[in-house]
Amino acid sequence: MCTPLAEEASRLDLGADLKTAMRRLAGSVSIVTSRDEEGQPHGMAASAVMPVSIDPPSMLVAVNRSAGLHAVLQHSGRYCINLLADDQHALLEPFSQSTLRAQRFRSGPWRDAWSERASPLPWLEGASAVIACIVDQAVDYGSHTLFIGRVTDVRVDPAPVELHPPLVWLAGHRARLDLHSS
Repeated sequence: MCTPLAEEASRLDLGADLKTAMRRLAGSVSIVTSRDEEGQPHGMAASAVMPVSIDPPSMLVAVNRSAGLHAVLQHSGRYCINLLADDQHALLEPFSQSTLRAQRFRSGPWRDAWSERASPLPWLEGASAVIACIVDQAVDYGSHTLFIGRVTDVRVDPAPVELHPPLVWLAGHRARLDLHSS
């Protein structure tokens, strides 16, 4: 029978083991953006981004409740997912470190809505794709909130993916894809 201290230690070990295991899962990196009630842009680098459904079109973003973007998403109910290309890796540093917050929207060609359907959210010109969403559900789980957003607009870079491959992260480092056809 485990004591409460042993259970806590076991849970912490399991969490550390999971974190180590997840570093072996390659994933694309995005910048999720929104605007606060005063219209100021906010954003963060995110790898926990995934499509939920095509019908209805929806995307999920997992945001740590301690992240500055969390309260903004809860209040605004809108977000924009900017899928980064490999050559945009330099954008990660300001969007990954809170000490560089002031540099975030000075680090690239950020624009506002690209169509009548899109909300006036910051989007990155030159991103592989940009997906605007309205929060449909927010589910708290552990340290994060899962924001499920209904897609309101999509913009895709017309360049072939072979010329503009996605930014991929593996084991805490940038990884490169070999996109040759077989």
